[in-house]
Amino acid sequence: MSLTQRQIEIRDAYSELGNKAAVARKLGITRAAVRHQINILERKGEASWYSGAIIPEHLKQVKTTVQYDGEGRVIQEWKRLVPQASDFEEFVAALCETVKGIAKPSAFKPAKHVSTGTLFEIVIADAHIGLYASGEETRDSDYDCDIAKKRMIDAVKYHLSRAGKPEKIVLAFTGDTQHSDTRNNTTEKSGHNLDVDTRFQRVIDYVVAACSECVQMASKVAPDVEVVIVKGNHDWHSAVWLMRVLEATYSKCDNVTINMQRSARKAITWGDNLLVWTHGDGISAQKWGQIIPAEFPKEWGATKYRFLKMGHIHHKKTIAPVVVDEQCGLHVEFVEALTSMDSWTAESGFVGSVKGASAFEYHKEKGLMGRYYYNI
Repeated sequence: MSLTQRQIEIRDAYSELGNKAAVARKLGITRAAVRHQINILERKGEASWYSGAIIPEHLKQVKTTVQYDGEGRVIQEWKRLVPQASDFEEFVAALCETVKGIAKPSAFKPAKHVSTGTLFEIVIADAHIGLYASGEETRDSDYDCDIAKKRMIDAVKYHLSRAGKPEKIVLAFTGDTQHSDTRNNTTEKSGHNLDVDTRFQRVIDYVVAACSECVQMASKVAPDVEVVIVKGNHDWHSAVWLMRVLEATYSKCDNVTINMQRSARKAITWGDNLLVWTHGDGISAQKWGQIIPAEFPKEWGATKYRFLKMGHIHHKKTIAPVVVDEQCGLHVEFVEALTSMDSWTAESGFVGSVKGASAFEYHKEKGLMGRYYYNI
């Protein structure tokens, strides 16, 4: 394939120096420009530091392992390829088109005795739909897609029976709703191998069906339902398409809103209450007291009761190392998970936590008024 003079210069310089920053300095260009041209060279099979195998246009290389002989020549190479973003967009668009407007407006009728000023929050953390676990192996309960879907629906159904007639319901999925984001059955960030039940496409069907039914149930209880979906370390991509799919599904339901904030942490205010959700991985618990007021300064300044809900660790936690101090003005809490243990969790000794989901009731002026537990 033909190369531009600039691509030849970058190829030769990178073959010699093996460092993008050094190439940028030598040629007097930015590292971003070097990175971009190297990606093009690799796709064209013109990267001498790899094999000559051409990467298809619809894929990109995220990882490679190269075997060299004693003189530095490439013997063979193992490429890990994933779909380009454009293909992911097409996948999401197809899903949205399939479900667009499928949910009909519910038969909700304004109750005569709606609890004015109340918000009922249901937190579904770490459902891990798609995880496969054997109780004989983990000394916990079995787990598969059917069990995960039933647990989620049963938890929401139970909490809705306790909700009364709130003015608003928030249904918060705080990450790792789907166990595996790809057909590789690994976590993208760490590369951990995952025990997955059934095929990737069927797991997606279970996720959409479970979440849709939960939203549909909530839409029959309150005149205003907001759905919050947070990305976890297992479902970075799934959380993105799930937001858009649910938005398409409930596009004809006036009392259902899908929170489309793109940030890692999502927040709403309800009177004097600030409610924030995130998954909880990657940041030390002690830092949240500084992060939340800095990230949501207007919301922080306009409220007096502030709550951060997280999952990830698969058990309830409001003690050290989490700082819960009324003087700092933020209540930080990790909530319980719905999922059973998998083999890795059991082998690592993370045992004994109660499985379930929690719900919380807030008043616009009085703050948190009650908490409800659903234990598996």
